Amino acid sequence: MRGVTAGSSDSALDLLPMVFAAPGEALERARGLLAAGPPPLHGSVAHQVIGIWQRDFGDMRLALRHLRRARDLAARADSAEREADVLATLGVALVHAGRTRLGLAAFERGVARGTGHTRARVLFRRAYVWWVLGRHREALEDVRRAVPVLRQADDVIWTARALTLRATVHLALGAVERADADFTAAEALWDTTGQEHDKADAVESRGLAAFRKGDIPAALRLLDEAEERYAKLGTPTFMLNIRRCEVLMAAGLAPEALAEADAAIAELDRLGGQSTRKAELLLAAARAARLADDPHTATARAAVAVRLFAGQ
Repeated sequence: MRGVTAGSSDSALDLLPMVFAAPGEALERARGLLAAGPPPLHGSVAHQVIGIWQRDFGDMRLALRHLRRARDLAARADSAEREADVLATLGVALVHAGRTRLGLAAFERGVARGTGHTRARVLFRRAYVWWVLGRHREALEDVRRAVPVLRQADDVIWTARALTLRATVHLALGAVERADADFTAAEALWDTTGQEHDKADAVESRGLAAFRKGDIPAALRLLDEAEERYAKLGTPTFMLNIRRCEVLMAAGLAPEALAEADAAIAELDRLGGQSTRKAELLLAAARAARLADDPHTATARAAVAVRLFAGQ
């Protein structure tokens, strides 16, 4: 493992992009940094890295604990930009934990604290949250504000993420050609980076685009490829299961879709993961059960999904 010393600013900040390039190594290095007794600024980065890993691939309760600690350390370090960045990460986690009001409030503070490049990254993450909440117009507004600033800063990774998100929102709004253009531009940028998890996400996004065009075999092939990439990284992503359920149902394979959703729900429960994803998986399971002529299961899954959505 490459070392990260308590006083090494560049090495500490390098951990953040590593979360989606080499997730396991990033987690190990962040823990090593904390063990070295870092100053508040670097401790904030380490806790944020662990929080991101837990938020996206592990236990949401641990994620919130680490991200709140990261926020507090950023404030102690008197770094407004660091605090803004952590608030955005925390905002995403809170929304995924079903605490939407608190999550949006964190974003309000993050936008107010950050400037320029940092604020653009905050806006991108708020756009992602708007998309999660189904508020597509707000998502487009924030991501359109973010992209020019990220491009001007020559921030390849975050520009590619923003373009991928914008493409996904375009798909949700039925603008397939605009989505294709953004996906293509994002992939060209990803090819210049070592962001392996983000690259897998790009393959998954192409699978979604293929499905929206009606090419079910290509959609399933691309989703399988993305799943293999995630598995190599040890980073489960439940949005892929939701999308595969949708494709399987469209292909007339409702029992397979139900099995996919139920297996993903069980794994999410085991990890203690995102409640927003669980609600979406339960809804997919309910739809699949209805199509599979299993009304009892459909009603049961839908009832739990409604409770989770209502709690958000």
